[in-house]
Amino acid sequence: MRADEGPIIFGGDVTILPIVSRELRVAARRNKTYWLRVAAAAAALLVCAWLCYGVGMQQPAVNLGKSVFSSLTILAFAYCLLVAPFVTADSVSEEKRDGTLGLLFLTELRSVDVVLGKWLATSISAFYGLLGILPALGLPLLMGGVTPGEYWRTALAVVNAILFSLTAGMCVSTLSRDQSKAVLGSVVLVLGLTGLVPGLFVVVESGFFIRPLNQFPTVALASPAYTGYLALDASYRTAPQNYWLSLGVVHCMSWVFMVITALSMPRVWRENPEESPIRHRWLMRFGYTAGWKRIYRKRLEQNPVFAVAGRLRWPHFVFWTLVCLVALNVFWITFGYRRNMSSYQFHQYFSHALVFTNRVWITVMACRFFLEARRTGALELILTTPIPVRTLLRGHWRALRRFFVLPIVAIAVLHVFYVAVNWRLANLQGGVGGMLLQSYLIAAGSSLINFLTDVLALCYVGSWLSLSLRKPGFAVLYTFALVILGPWTIGYFLPGLSTILPASFVVRLNTSSLLRALFGTGLAYYPVARTLAWVLKNLLLVIWARSKLQRHLRSAAAQTYRYDKRPFFRMHPPSPKSSRTLKIEPLTAVETSTGH
Repeated sequence: MRADEGPIIFGGDVTILPIVSRELRVAARRNKTYWLRVAAAAAALLVCAWLCYGVGMQQPAVNLGKSVFSSLTILAFAYCLLVAPFVTADSVSEEKRDGTLGLLFLTELRSVDVVLGKWLATSISAFYGLLGILPALGLPLLMGGVTPGEYWRTALAVVNAILFSLTAGMCVSTLSRDQSKAVLGSVVLVLGLTGLVPGLFVVVESGFFIRPLNQFPTVALASPAYTGYLALDASYRTAPQNYWLSLGVVHCMSWVFMVITALSMPRVWRENPEESPIRHRWLMRFGYTAGWKRIYRKRLEQNPVFAVAGRLRWPHFVFWTLVCLVALNVFWITFGYRRNMSSYQFHQYFSHALVFTNRVWITVMACRFFLEARRTGALELILTTPIPVRTLLRGHWRALRRFFVLPIVAIAVLHVFYVAVNWRLANLQGGVGGMLLQSYLIAAGSSLINFLTDVLALCYVGSWLSLSLRKPGFAVLYTFALVILGPWTIGYFLPGLSTILPASFVVRLNTSSLLRALFGTGLAYYPVARTLAWVLKNLLLVIWARSKLQRHLRSAAAQTYRYDKRPFFRMHPPSPKSSRTLKIEPLTAVETSTGH
């Protein structure tokens, strides 16, 4: 359908889904629709080329095909379950904030028309990106080790996964009004149903890994990731009915999300955003008590930005919940796994999931104040007052310190506990605690230092991007990708450089007297070297974002309406010489007489 065509018409004057044609024309004019497809295909081809050139020289072609297929499958599921919720999470909530959702229901449009139109328009770019990945997923068929049936089952599971995540994001967007809450709620819903709920059932049914677990619980059939696992030949040959059952359950859940969206949309647009909240919600969010009022008045006198940015109570509950989960995991890694050694790897994966969750939550809190201030217009009001930029930044930073300091201290104590207890147990068992003490100190110290510098980098970069981006809802995603996800991906593939770099350069690097004196072995393989590189990266990001905030905060705040397409580069205010002025010349006598 061309962009200038009218609605979709079948059989005379009957119009089918009129809003679909309008939304498709709007989506056809967006650059994101095309660039996302190109970026997804390029990422898949880069991963495939990297594995073939860097790792393929060290293993047979059959094993290479399996490795490439597994890596591309993980990439495809990560795209569907992590990127797709961001696409539809703000589709309906944006209409609610702008007040245009109710206008659609003043016409003869039905709720189904609006839901399908919005869903199709926002989902087409995500489906285009997936279409760029699926052909690359078929390349391992030419290498061997992957059967055609395995490919088609995996491709079907991937398409089902993106349908699941897109409908889940649409459902959360209908029930939410704020952009940040809609995005975060969509990600939590998708990842919770994919991994958290099945993981909790695994832990409970195994008696916290005391009893052996022969098979996954039945609730795992509702996980799109488990469907991908069942699509592999080894699992499909054992129980093919489980694959089709899981595929059907996930697909039915997608339609359940769509039905919930269609039923709730005619009601949610009538909600009054200024309705007074329930009192127990105020107690949870703001602590609306007499003591809180006194503290709030004192903070207003000290720094009004600090009072506004740090007034919420519920983030403290979330932080301490995460700290409790970290404490339980550290305790189990230190003591509990000795009762069941097979559970140690599970808790290692759980540790990585906690690291990911903590960083995501810190990113959300770092961006929250400026995102909320931009949405409500409070940022423009603050900048019209005589409050200097330095005072504004100091108040925001004090609020972040109030949120982060005590949980960070608790996590530091847990690191010390991990080192001390493991060293003590090693001494009791074989007297080798002295030899292992250095490795324990390096592991715990590297983890703690990385965490501290990550908090600094996420706070500064999140503050800057939440001010400078045209679409502030993507500030959380961009901040996390720039500070955590991108560098982690580079560090993950960094050891493979030894297979593609010249052999003479690798030998010279590993035999360097300076590097051996500092790190003992090769630069890319020792934890101290990686920690130093990670800390250096974080410090550079902190310096860059801090200088941007101090010098260009007002110009970035003005970009709420005038957006500079280069938020990562220096922003200059418009030059007076380049501004266009309207020159009014006096009329001549001829022009006056003719009336022209």
